Amino acid sequence: MTHFSVILKVKNSLCLYIILAICVFPSLAIAQEALTLQQAVDIALQNNYSIKVIRNQQRIAENDYTIGNAGYLPVVNGTLQTSNTYNGFYKQEQYRTAQTARGDSAYTVVQEFSGLNNLGLTGGINVNWTILGGALATTYKRLEELREAGRENTEITIENTVASVTNAYFNIIQQEQRRVVLEDALKISQERLRLAKNRYEVGSGSRQEYLSAQVDYNTDQSALITQEQLVTNAKITLNQLLIRPADVAIVATDTMLVNTNLNIIELRSAVERQNPSLLLAQRNKNIAYLDAKLVRAQRLPLVNVFTGITGNYQNSRASVVPNLTRSMYVNYGATATIPIFNGNNLNRQAQNARITQQNAEFQFEDLKTQVLADLQVAYVNYSNSLRLIELERQNVAVAQQNVTIALERYKTGVTTSLEVRDVQRNAVAAGSRLIDAIYNAKLGEIELMRLSSQIVQ
Repeated sequence: MTHFSVILKVKNSLCLYIILAICVFPSLAIAQEALTLQQAVDIALQNNYSIKVIRNQQRIAENDYTIGNAGYLPVVNGTLQTSNTYNGFYKQEQYRTAQTARGDSAYTVVQEFSGLNNLGLTGGINVNWTILGGALATTYKRLEELREAGRENTEITIENTVASVTNAYFNIIQQEQRRVVLEDALKISQERLRLAKNRYEVGSGSRQEYLSAQVDYNTDQSALITQEQLVTNAKITLNQLLIRPADVAIVATDTMLVNTNLNIIELRSAVERQNPSLLLAQRNKNIAYLDAKLVRAQRLPLVNVFTGITGNYQNSRASVVPNLTRSMYVNYGATATIPIFNGNNLNRQAQNARITQQNAEFQFEDLKTQVLADLQVAYVNYSNSLRLIELERQNVAVAQQNVTIALERYKTGVTTSLEVRDVQRNAVAAGSRLIDAIYNAKLGEIELMRLSSQIVQ
């Protein structure tokens, strides 16, 4: 696979351009960070909050994919209960008639005690296990689909993040190259101002020509200041994507290489085969189908088996007749549940499930149409930009020659200052168009790689 690159070089001479390419001239400022595209992508994948959230959601879906969560395993519960009764005071009296000296009746105390406890302890283990249920296999399959959907959601977020970081990184390069173009234009305006001033001072040029050169020089200075702000803004945007302070100084060190061998047929095949958004939409179709199947499974019988062992201990001391009781027993059996009628709710749920399943199919087809259309648009932009690159390279070469000739003619007084300015503007416009063509071709390539799920490779 070959690559197409254009290398921008700025000379110290009065020529406007040699050849434009997309590379960055590292700044001479101290404490600036040299940053490659791969380093930027690695930082974003490590720091991006959306990726962290979606990865946590993926882990939840993976944790949920178990046979226990699907209902295949039995449910075992243990119980333990203790009770205590404290008898602070107990007195039993029996009334009897007794003849006393005064002829009165009297009570006789039969039993009396205080400060005794009644202790009770009950414990057991119960097992409940569904051995027949039409929803078990379907539920387990649905958990698997949810797990895969989590992975595809993560892939979508990662690929979108990589695409955004890549676009922002190359936008810095583009804005840097625009600044270089304007810096060269300013050098030419400075030379033109110097010549106009000299001609005015020796009397061979007019004051108007000198003032016009001064205005044009100031205009180019203003344009350069504005462009420097755009460079700064581009770096702030990249730092934001990398979740870093906005004032971190960046020097983008990669060159912009455009792959010229992308094939629309191969790209379309890759999109249909591995685009994560389409895979997720297909996964949602599968989940909707399984949801409908789960509703139908509610019409099937459900059979559970159960067993358990229970122990009981009672020590009754605080009673008329203290006693100690101990027991243990085992219970087991089975229950069968057969749905008969529930107010036609199952019919309603089944109808809604079929509608949801149909909507999932519609959404998949709609997304597929949209993704393939986006692919075609990106490929057209990419192809046209490649053609424009070749054309604008020729224009830049011609414009550079025109600037050189115009300056030489201006020095000898053959041409006017306005003609030099016009040639200079044409050269700046040609250089800007070449930068735009290369950048747009790269954006098209990035989008094609994202749509075909090849951008992370």
